[in-house]
Amino acid sequence: MLSEPATTSVDVDDTSSNIVVDEKALRKANKKLMKAERRAQREGRGDPLAGQKICDMCNASVNMLVRCTYDESQQWKMVCGKCWKVASGGVVDGDSTHPFYKYGGLW
Repeated sequence: MLSEPATTSVDVDDTSSNIVVDEKALRKANKKLMKAERRAQREGRGDPLAGQKICDMCNASVNMLVRCTYDESQQWKMVCGKCWKVASGGVVDGDSTHPFYKYGGLW
């Protein structure tokens, strides 16, 4: 009788060690996949939409946005190049016809 529980215990340990090995293999495979995706992105073979951001004025998805304020709320907005010309009048520091405009950098 004592040998049967010991055998069962060994089987349980073998099963748990297999689960641990499988989890480790799964983590390793996921890590390799993530590295391959990053490498493809660096080499220009990745997702063309990666790194795209949404313009707050026109909702277009673009690579680069201008952070600025352009209305009475004075809240920072992220606008694309086309919308930036509307928000600022096409002048970096704004002009008299755009009194609420303030430049806040590129993103």
